[in-house]
Amino acid sequence: MREIVLHKGLKKTKVLLYADIDQMPADVFQKANKYWMLHDRVGNSIEDIDRKHLSKIAIVAGDKEKTIDAIDKLRVLINNILTETNVEGLAFAALIHSINGEVNSDRSDENLRRILKRLSDAGLTNELVKKKTSGNLFFRIWNIISRGSLRIREA
Repeated sequence: MREIVLHKGLKKTKVLLYADIDQMPADVFQKANKYWMLHDRVGNSIEDIDRKHLSKIAIVAGDKEKTIDAIDKLRVLINNILTETNVEGLAFAALIHSINGEVNSDRSDENLRRILKRLSDAGLTNELVKKKTSGNLFFRIWNIISRGSLRIREA
């Protein structure tokens, strides 16, 4: 487990995260993995529109099937932005074991959003989410594997 202490004013919030994918319950891994894959394939922000999607559409424009796939992923990203769905944040929330000693057993999308809101109110920042998510060993491995498979498909 990894502990994060959030500070907002005089109030402290202690968050315990699962840190080892081999030791986390299978349902926790499954939920986090879902969001890691969405984040890697689709993205999470306006910046990802240019970085991941428009550049790929330009590259694959001659291939109808690949172009449709790229447009579909762009559509999912835009929908996520409009519905205020932060997949990176949801992956982070899925890894939370407990908050101030209260164990998190509900990993429904609605509860993960409530957890993010609660922790945001307690001082959680997007920078900290990115730092803790990108520091996750599985996330780094997933990025290496998926980028390699993307290069293979493009070739």
